Amino acid sequence: MVVAKTSDGLAQRQLEDATVQQLKENGISAIPAYAHIKKTDYALEETLRKKVDELEVDALLAYTFDHPKSAYKSSPSVDARVGVPVKMGIFRGFLGTSVPLAGETKNVDKISGKATWYTCTSDEMQWSQSLSGKLNKDTQKLAEDFAQKTIKSMVKHNLF
Repeated sequence: MVVAKTSDGLAQRQLEDATVQQLKENGISAIPAYAHIKKTDYALEETLRKKVDELEVDALLAYTFDHPKSAYKSSPSVDARVGVPVKMGIFRGFLGTSVPLAGETKNVDKISGKATWYTCTSDEMQWSQSLSGKLNKDTQKLAEDFAQKTIKSMVKHNLF
């Protein structure tokens, strides 16, 4: 079962679906949690364990995320110098300023988190990987990128 712990329902579905798809492409049967587990099922561990047993889940891949962080990023700028050439005795100079013509400072939201693998044979984490990326309007692409990186690393580490 794939679980994405996030308050954004769309992002949760996108990430869980993308990961399930990557797992299936690698011959692993998987289901997204959002389609089988209600939010109220998470309240009590006993209820959640019962639901997981009913679904015959033998492993869990859980994504957790920190709060997004904002950062300012400057893009390359183009400017023009406006002013007047000046001669003072033997010295020559330019009195003026630069006027920006292009370029800007953008606010970029970044997200970081972790993918963690658990098996039903142990209560302890079996594997984890850090993830980070830029939040933008294309959350589907970010979900696919996280899923691909996670499953590629899991295959590399022979987890299944």
